[in-house]
Amino acid sequence: MEAKKLHPLAEEFYDYLKYYKSERTAYNYSRNVSAFLKWVDKPREELTPLDITRWYASLEERGYSPRSVWRFGWALRSFFDVMKMEDLKKKTPVPTPQIPEPRWLAEEDTFRLIDEIPVLCVGYDLALRVGEVGFLRRSTFNPETGSIEVKRLKHKGQRDTYILELSGWCLKVLNKYLEDRSSDVMFPISTSTIQRSFRRRANAVGLSEDYTFHSLRHSKVTHIALKQLDEKGVVDELSLSKFAGHLRVETTRTYVHLATKYLAFGSARGRL
Repeated sequence: MEAKKLHPLAEEFYDYLKYYKSERTAYNYSRNVSAFLKWVDKPREELTPLDITRWYASLEERGYSPRSVWRFGWALRSFFDVMKMEDLKKKTPVPTPQIPEPRWLAEEDTFRLIDEIPVLCVGYDLALRVGEVGFLRRSTFNPETGSIEVKRLKHKGQRDTYILELSGWCLKVLNKYLEDRSSDVMFPISTSTIQRSFRRRANAVGLSEDYTFHSLRHSKVTHIALKQLDEKGVVDELSLSKFAGHLRVETTRTYVHLATKYLAFGSARGRL
């Protein structure tokens, strides 16, 4: 990913970030900063907190969502931190967006959706992000035990490789799929193809456009929380956090909250 047509200062920022974050994150942060610097059009030493709030206002006028403005804010804070502009960093407001609860499906609906489509079954069973599917390799997969190496995204500079184990039903689906395939890449297809495969199934079972491949991940983590609450009355948040590849256990608690709410209200569908 090349940082082309960025503001010169944003290019410097990108060159720094790429050693600490994923290339995609580094570029997106730099692109956001570049947009601000081009809009304000003044030397860095003349930047003020009012430039930042006026920038936010211009974004809102152009229809940017609160979550997008929030992303711009964190990008600017990071930029000011790298550039040793401590005063501006402290005075950069980061509006907190109203983040909707994760979209998930009850187990019955999930299995009706994934049917026996290998990439959907594996995506759900391992709670994969769509970008993590391409990391799966046959050379790290044991077709007898179901153990497989999974690389989690968002772990730049930290351990991001885990050995997980597929459920028996998923192992059967995957082994059948692999019978006449020789490529080491388990699913040699693009992320857009995976999303289209999900969308076809979602349309077939009557799911709205609000659901994406990522909904399978939300569903799996919530299902584990539900099962633990039902069986033990409590969720092992640390183990669940490790399975999901969450950097912060607070993220995992979102799913514990969803599971608790579901059990309390007894929803027949399990969708929120």
